[in-house]
Amino acid sequence: MSLNLIDLSTVLAEIQPILTGGFIQKIHQPHDFSLTLDIRSQGTSVVVYICTEPKLARLHFVSKKFPNPLTPPPFCQFLRSHLEGGRIQEITQQPGDRLVSMTMRKDEAAYKLAIALWGNRANVLLLNGKDLLLRSLKESRVKIGERFVPPTIRPSASTQLSSPWKTEIIEKPTQTEECFASLYPVSAALEKYYEKRECEDNQRTLHDQQLTHARKSLKAAKGKLGGLRDDLKKAERYREHGRYGELMKSKLHDMHKGQETATLTDYFDPALPTLTLPLDPAKDPVRNMEDYFRKHHKYLGAQEHLLPRIETQEQTVAKLEEQLTQIEEGIMDPTYSPQSTKKSQPPPMPRSAKVKPAPAQGYRTYTSEDGIDILVGKSAKDNDHLTFKVGKPDDLWLHARGMPGSHVIVRLEKGQTIPHETLKDAATLTLWFSDLRKSGKGEVIYTLRKFVKKAKGQKPGAVQVTRDKALWIECKDDRLERLKGTPS
Repeated sequence: MSLNLIDLSTVLAEIQPILTGGFIQKIHQPHDFSLTLDIRSQGTSVVVYICTEPKLARLHFVSKKFPNPLTPPPFCQFLRSHLEGGRIQEITQQPGDRLVSMTMRKDEAAYKLAIALWGNRANVLLLNGKDLLLRSLKESRVKIGERFVPPTIRPSASTQLSSPWKTEIIEKPTQTEECFASLYPVSAALEKYYEKRECEDNQRTLHDQQLTHARKSLKAAKGKLGGLRDDLKKAERYREHGRYGELMKSKLHDMHKGQETATLTDYFDPALPTLTLPLDPAKDPVRNMEDYFRKHHKYLGAQEHLLPRIETQEQTVAKLEEQLTQIEEGIMDPTYSPQSTKKSQPPPMPRSAKVKPAPAQGYRTYTSEDGIDILVGKSAKDNDHLTFKVGKPDDLWLHARGMPGSHVIVRLEKGQTIPHETLKDAATLTLWFSDLRKSGKGEVIYTLRKFVKKAKGQKPGAVQVTRDKALWIECKDDRLERLKGTPS
């Protein structure tokens, strides 16, 4: 709690005789709502600490130094320019109020430092000789240039609260603390009491921050785990699609485009049941069969990639639950730092800096059905740049056979086999961005990029290709529309 009326009178009785007539040597603002005044008086130096924190508002001498910011805050700078080097003429307390006034004089100018220890409205105000407000530590109801009038205090019959700081005992005091306590016993007891209070408040605040952070982290981890499990559950629907595809493969000759269902005998089941499989009537039997196989591959991919991630995420959730339990029991995380939980922001760009537009890419980027990037050159020069500067040796390279058109690169890892659907997607784009677009069908060659060479003196876009393979492709509208929805 902040100093009450009697406590303030007690500490003023101790510091008034020392401060009156003293010179202000230095002013610091160690925190947002606190000030220290270094005073030289009667052949000795003392430090007055003024705190306007709502629950800790107080005024007394201190024996310890506080770390100060490298650049003093604006209010501190203002006080330094007006008060440093000035002499304290008088210190008074407003009768019946927790308002202390320090009257000072510097260079024939009179100033008054009004220290209001009013709990939530605690503040420090600098007034001139006419009690007009010059500046305040916190935002004040009195505007700059207006007269500061102390509030009228109504007599109260309420009893004064007890002062727990009076029973404060300094355990194992150092020689400096013993000397300070012998000279200023009230200030020494207040300093020790509020030091403990601030430490307890800081610990409580840190505990609440850790608790909030742990709960948010656990909630996010559980959400991610739930998303992974949902994805796996969706993929589970395609568990049997590989078997359905095999059954359809044996009956393709009996099926035709336009069917909505296919009735097949399940030869994988000893009971030989009859299955009715839904079909897309807009697709031919082969493409319907490929759809079943593709969905089964999604299931296999989910099993391969999602299960390890789910297991890892379950371990993360368990660890966070254990950590949350420990924090709730009062066991703090020593590695926690409030700054580590804040997202780093890029430094602000100077106003004078001009942002240069990024150079336009010489290729379009598409995404295949398997999530693999497909790069398509825009011009002859862009084709050379795409093939020999952007493309890597183990990427797949495609081009329409014997026709002018774009070079196409499919991003692959070393040793990776290109998925069948991705190859069809890349071949479709190769066909579309060539002179075969009008016919809608033709032959596309493909090979690894490392087997594509550029002979000296060849025109832009002209290359020599070895170890190539060929693929006959027809440009399907649905595939093309899907790819057109993914460019960047």
